[in-house]
Amino acid sequence: MKLYQKIKNETLGKNFDIDHAYGNQCWDFVCYVFEHYYNGKRIHCGLTTYVQDFVTQKETNGILEFMDDIGLNTILEPGDVCVWGQCSAAPYSHVALYDSDNGSNQVFFLGQNQGEPRVTVTQIDISGIIGVFRAKNMNANHIDADDPILAIGSKVKFDRYLTVEKIDLEKNWVYNSRIGGWVSASICTETSSADGACDQILYNGAQFTIDGTYTVGAISKQTDTVYINELGFWVNTYALTENQ
Repeated sequence: MKLYQKIKNETLGKNFDIDHAYGNQCWDFVCYVFEHYYNGKRIHCGLTTYVQDFVTQKETNGILEFMDDIGLNTILEPGDVCVWGQCSAAPYSHVALYDSDNGSNQVFFLGQNQGEPRVTVTQIDISGIIGVFRAKNMNANHIDADDPILAIGSKVKFDRYLTVEKIDLEKNWVYNSRIGGWVSASICTETSSADGACDQILYNGAQFTIDGTYTVGAISKQTDTVYINELGFWVNTYALTENQ
């Protein structure tokens, strides 16, 4: 819930055109969320060019690397990614994040290009939904700094699908906003084979993790970060899960 509220606070009312094609589409916003909040990547619509391909091509398009297919009968939680097929509510299909329920088929969704070319919370009929996904990092064991279980000495691990957003070749650093800054590429392990192999050759858009189990040395509830003893730096809790 806290991660979804962060997404909503940081994106509501803004415009996203991440591929610089066709303007501000629903695809742009959700793929921005994938890359910046869900430890994922852009999912391309290679079959029909519409976002219904998120569902119809889920076995091969990579979405299941960082999202769980939770089906159509699961109680929705804020941040769940809902995909409409071609229907009266979405003639060309649509994708948005579940926000809240008012007790009818007119449910509130956070999305872009749903009446306006910016991110809005809009009521949309759910009858045309063909698939629902939940980010793996939204699972119950994902932490935040005010988690009553999290304490100094807690053991944590990094999420598996972090995304390289910038590269500093001279310093051999990579940047990831979920971690909260730059880290040495030498401690990163590539976790996807989008470039043909998990070959440790990182590039912008590559997915990685930092292998191992680490110890929380300090906690900042104000910034929602923890200090990792073994690495010697502060990390956003959104990049971590508690080691069960």
